[in-house]
Amino acid sequence: MEYYKINPQKPDLKIIKRTIEVLKNGGVIVYPTNTLYGLGVDAFNFKALERLFVVKHRSPNQPISLMVASLDQLEQLFAVMEPREKQILQKILPGKFTVILRSKFKKNLAHFASGPQADKVGFRVAELPFNQKLLLKFGNPITSTSANISGKPNAATVQEIIAQFGDRLDLILDAGPAPDLKGSTIIDMTKRPYLILREGSVKKSKVEKIFAPEKVLKRKTKFVITFVCTGNICRSPMAAGILKEFITKTKFKNVVKIQSAGTLSLTVGPAHPSAVLTAKKHGINISGHKAQAISARIMKESDLVIALAMNHYEFLRTHFPEHSEKIILLKSWRRPSPIVNPSVPDPIGHEQEFFDQVFNEIKSEIKRISPFIFKEIKNFIEYNDLRINDN
Repeated sequence: MEYYKINPQKPDLKIIKRTIEVLKNGGVIVYPTNTLYGLGVDAFNFKALERLFVVKHRSPNQPISLMVASLDQLEQLFAVMEPREKQILQKILPGKFTVILRSKFKKNLAHFASGPQADKVGFRVAELPFNQKLLLKFGNPITSTSANISGKPNAATVQEIIAQFGDRLDLILDAGPAPDLKGSTIIDMTKRPYLILREGSVKKSKVEKIFAPEKVLKRKTKFVITFVCTGNICRSPMAAGILKEFITKTKFKNVVKIQSAGTLSLTVGPAHPSAVLTAKKHGINISGHKAQAISARIMKESDLVIALAMNHYEFLRTHFPEHSEKIILLKSWRRPSPIVNPSVPDPIGHEQEFFDQVFNEIKSEIKRISPFIFKEIKNFIEYNDLRINDN
């Protein structure tokens, strides 16, 4: 293992020459970036890439991003940027970003030759003068994955990197402590809206300002469904319990969060005893439910907000117009034509039998719309690049 102390602002041509020799021979190098240290190999050397995955203990199915010298080099290799994308990239790069674009290879990238990521490439643009000079003289992009073993903490110093990898590295370029342990912010620009896969050094609020007027979302791991009635003690907790029972039997159970709320700000309390009893008759336990009022926070985190009656639907659209696209009315959603009574009746003040009738009506409607809910969940999983267990 070779070791060189460098000043990343003042490229040493002798060290760069030696680094290029190591890369051409399939070696693994450690190099500084404006965030974490990176592990670099020649991106066009299949054997070097195989070795990198072994050294890092990383699955070959997990793609690795690239470091390029400039946007011009990226265009020469991939030619994937639309005019609007290029305008944005010119504003943020070089910088603390990893960007994912659609790739049309002019030169084959071994680690993206096949599989689900074959049509995408993630990259960073070198900001440090040493890296810029290295990449320009080398000619090929190099890998840009953090210098740590998969699953272990990010390394702040070269000493920590050596402690993790031992003598499995070929050359180390030591520029002192890593300047930013949060890592780069990863943005997938193949998605619409653009998707922040990882919020690193650059926070979402700043990304939104830079990308405006383009919309940018942050990756989510839970599809949140919220049922809304008046007091959140009868209809909506029963509805949430019913859908939970449906979802539990599907492969989506671990990516869906189901909750409920009310349009009234009542004192926090349990579900109505009659609602609890009715649900229990059907094998659903809502005895632990605690009523809550709908809020801006709940609306923001929700992906689908299901109103039980027309007055709830109108309330939500009036008070939260910025979320109108996610608000639906249970009995009206996805019907080919309007119905006479689109509201689920309020059972408060009625006998137990009426609670049973309301429960059955809600269950019937949820069963009707469940295929559409499942489609929304599938779209959510695909957009957020989530993996689910089919068992």
